[in-house]
Amino acid sequence: MDLEELNRLAVRTAEALKVDDAVALSARGADSMIRFADNSATVVNRVEEAELTVYLAKDRRRAIAATSNLSSAAVKKFVKDLFASMKGLPQGEYVPLPERAVKYGQRGGFDRSLGDSEERLPELARAAIDSSLDAGGKRSAGVISAGRVTVAILTSSGTSGSDSRTAITLNIRSFGEGEASGHGLSCSADLRGFDPAEAGRRAGEGAKRMRQAAEPEAGKYEVLLSPTVASNLIETVAGAASAFSVDAGTSYLAEKLGKEVAAPSFSLTDHGVTKGGLGGRAFDDEGSPTRTNKIIEAGVLRGYLHNLTTAKKWGSETTGNAGLIAPHPWNLEVGEGDSSYDEMVKEMKKGIVLTSNWYTRFKNYRTGEFSTVPRDGAYLVENGEITKSLKGMRAGDDQQRLLTAVRLLSKEREWIQWWEVDTPTLCPWVLVDGVSITRAYG
Repeated sequence: MDLEELNRLAVRTAEALKVDDAVALSARGADSMIRFADNSATVVNRVEEAELTVYLAKDRRRAIAATSNLSSAAVKKFVKDLFASMKGLPQGEYVPLPERAVKYGQRGGFDRSLGDSEERLPELARAAIDSSLDAGGKRSAGVISAGRVTVAILTSSGTSGSDSRTAITLNIRSFGEGEASGHGLSCSADLRGFDPAEAGRRAGEGAKRMRQAAEPEAGKYEVLLSPTVASNLIETVAGAASAFSVDAGTSYLAEKLGKEVAAPSFSLTDHGVTKGGLGGRAFDDEGSPTRTNKIIEAGVLRGYLHNLTTAKKWGSETTGNAGLIAPHPWNLEVGEGDSSYDEMVKEMKKGIVLTSNWYTRFKNYRTGEFSTVPRDGAYLVENGEITKSLKGMRAGDDQQRLLTAVRLLSKEREWIQWWEVDTPTLCPWVLVDGVSITRAYG
């Protein structure tokens, strides 16, 4: 059964149950992956998956669930069981789907060669590994994943369409002497923009430079965040801009519409579809058209991300960011600056360059207090020059102070997506003043 047939079956079954609204979202994807360790491929596989998500509304009760059992009989039973489960639910806020039906066509970029890239993955991995070795790494490990996904929608009000995306991502870590390590990424919506050799070079260079790393002194530092690190932190800013997070009391951006929440040089935009974007589609989960939304413009919070329900509560309109439960971003873009990486380093008196991080955790979502653990390449800067490599540290701050302390942004930007960054983000290097650095242990 193709995706359109699957959606028709689900919606027809729901309509026979006299629901007020129904949405069927079906998705089919194919992913090829290669894992490598100790400079050699260890696993090469291909996975094809399909899933159906159904949303039902009846008498101000709503339910949503997903299934991967897609036979005709199983889909009918799934929809009927979901409908039956609604009887025990409390009534709540309900906004009907738009009566005007929309027909969607393909809007984004689609690289057909990525759909059948399995046989190319070993050579791409080899390019990353060899480049890492040439740059000074001793051994490398990582993963390349490439694939495509098609999502189709049908609503009981007649909105229908499908949209497809492709993406290829590389995550590589290189290791040198002792605990020395470096990290590299490359992400693209097509093969033309994918650069495994550059990612490998960065990882190998980082491993080489980290051979004599030492723990830093605790204190306040100027910190230069790579696009990899900055994207991880900025993605959480977009999450705080979801009206659902604001309503739930877990957003530090509550009650700040129209107010300054970042430095004047900082802007953040979400795109449903954008050139080079690895995510997004023409329609959201309610069938509303996706669009470009300014979240922060010149430091000022311009708007929250809405679905139909949150928009009604806020006296606004949907921004095309549904999530049937919570609005969410699709493709984030941080505005470019006017500095180069070298110029930003020269501006630092006492600072630290961070190239990679993990374990970002919030102490308090409402205030935006967080900490994160830098790893791989990290470097002390004194009077505009990198003087030594650093390890064993933790960085902490709160999101609003961090954004208001942004001093410089680079002209160069990179797309970032990996296991620490779910939402594809086009991001520059970001120089921030006054970040707290402590030792990771003790």
